Amino acid sequence: MADVVPTDAYEPHDRVWVYRDGQWRAAIVYDASSHAATVICRSSTARGTEVEIRTARYVARRDLIDLSIDALSYV
Repeated sequence: MADVVPTDAYEPHDRVWVYRDGQWRAAIVYDASSHAATVICRSSTARGTEVEIRTARYVARRDLIDLSIDALSYV
Protein backbone atom coordinates (compact mmCIF):
# COMPACT_ATOMS: atom_id res chain seq x y z
CA MET A 1 0.00 0.00 0.00
CA ALA A 2 0.92 3.67 -0.19
CA ASP A 3 2.82 5.75 2.33
CA VAL A 4 1.28 6.06 5.78
CA VAL A 5 -0.94 9.14 6.05
CA PRO A 6 -1.92 10.53 9.49
CA THR A 7 -5.50 9.57 10.32
CA ASP A 8 -6.55 13.18 10.87
CA ALA A 9 -5.99 13.72 7.12
CA TYR A 10 -9.14 11.68 6.47
CA GLU A 11 -12.66 13.10 6.44
CA PRO A 12 -16.01 11.37 6.95
CA HIS A 13 -17.14 9.61 3.75
CA ASP A 14 -13.58 9.17 2.42
CA ARG A 15 -13.02 5.86 0.66
CA VAL A 16 -10.18 3.91 2.25
CA TRP A 17 -8.59 0.49 2.47
CA VAL A 18 -8.26 -1.03 5.94
CA TYR A 19 -5.94 -3.88 6.81
CA ARG A 20 -7.69 -6.67 8.68
CA ASP A 21 -7.55 -10.44 8.74
CA GLY A 22 -4.36 -10.41 6.67
CA GLN A 23 -5.72 -8.42 3.73
CA TRP A 24 -6.71 -4.94 2.63
CA ARG A 25 -10.51 -4.42 2.49
CA ALA A 26 -12.64 -1.54 1.20
CA ALA A 27 -14.09 0.75 3.87
CA ILE A 28 -15.51 4.22 4.43
CA VAL A 29 -14.32 6.69 7.07
CA TYR A 30 -16.97 7.48 9.65
CA ASP A 31 -14.79 9.76 11.78
CA ALA A 32 -11.09 10.43 12.31
CA SER A 33 -8.80 12.01 14.88
CA SER A 34 -5.06 12.39 15.23
CA HIS A 35 -4.93 8.98 16.92
CA ALA A 36 -7.14 6.73 14.77
CA ALA A 37 -9.89 6.49 12.17
CA THR A 38 -13.30 4.95 12.76
CA VAL A 39 -14.30 3.08 9.62
CA ILE A 40 -17.26 1.10 8.33
CA CYS A 41 -16.52 -2.05 6.36
CA ARG A 42 -18.23 -5.24 5.30
CA SER A 43 -18.30 -7.94 7.94
CA SER A 44 -15.91 -10.79 7.25
CA THR A 45 -17.97 -13.28 9.26
CA ALA A 46 -21.62 -12.28 8.84
CA ARG A 47 -23.97 -10.26 6.68
CA GLY A 48 -23.90 -6.53 7.16
CA THR A 49 -21.19 -4.13 8.23
CA GLU A 50 -18.78 -3.62 11.09
CA VAL A 51 -17.44 -0.47 12.70
CA GLU A 52 -13.76 -0.64 13.47
CA ILE A 53 -11.08 1.68 14.77
CA ARG A 54 -7.74 1.62 12.97
CA THR A 55 -4.48 3.50 13.42
CA ALA A 56 -2.76 5.18 10.47
CA ARG A 57 -0.60 2.24 9.42
CA TYR A 58 -3.75 0.15 8.82
CA VAL A 59 -5.59 2.73 6.68
CA ALA A 60 -4.83 3.86 3.12
CA ARG A 61 -6.68 6.09 0.69
CA ARG A 62 -8.77 4.22 -1.90
CA ASP A 63 -9.65 5.55 -5.37
CA LEU A 64 -11.35 2.38 -6.58
CA ILE A 65 -15.13 2.42 -6.16
CA ASP A 66 -16.56 -0.62 -4.37
CA LEU A 67 -20.36 -0.50 -4.55
CA SER A 68 -20.71 -3.14 -1.85
CA ILE A 69 -19.57 -0.56 0.72
CA ASP A 70 -19.69 2.81 -1.06
CA ALA A 71 -23.45 2.62 -1.65
CA LEU A 72 -24.27 2.76 2.08
CA SER A 73 -26.70 5.59 2.67
CA TYR A 74 -26.18 6.03 6.40
CA VAL A 75 -22.52 7.02 6.27
